[in-house]
Amino acid sequence: MLRIYGVGVENLIDREAELQILRRLRRKNVGPRLLGCFQNGRFEEFLDAKPLTAKEMRDPLTSTHIAKRLRELHEGIDLLPIEREEGSFVWCSVNRWEKQCAPIVEWLDKQAKEDQAACADRPLFVCGTEWAQFASILNKYRTWLFDQYGGPDKLKELLVFAHNDVSSSLTLDAPY
Repeated sequence: MLRIYGVGVENLIDREAELQILRRLRRKNVGPRLLGCFQNGRFEEFLDAKPLTAKEMRDPLTSTHIAKRLRELHEGIDLLPIEREEGSFVWCSVNRWEKQCAPIVEWLDKQAKEDQAACADRPLFVCGTEWAQFASILNKYRTWLFDQYGGPDKLKELLVFAHNDVSSSLTLDAPY
């Protein structure tokens, strides 16, 4: 299968880190084999499969099998020390996104406020509210979430390996 990366996504997605993760998964026989990489994409093994329907996922045997396979994934692939130190990959991505988006969204919000009449047919602000308020809400949520787990350092201790593309890599009939 050929994957072509989108334009500008390298600002949000660390492709080198992604490739390292895919290689680690493959060493555990999870996911497709990586066949080749080039500047804006990669070739990988095609896995002939179909997504499960909601009804199939609710089947007790299927959902139990999914849970077992995900447990194998979470317990079977250790985090690297740098990954644990940096904290949740998701929050690292959100932080990177927030930093890169702030000046753009603030500029768009300013333009929208200056031309409110022209914006009558669409939401005024990109994030539903002005950037400063959005960022404040996001920060409050981050603080609340970390506090639920005893703070950022405690949360780092609890981290397990997970990957957002794993749903396409875990087959129900093949062990790792």
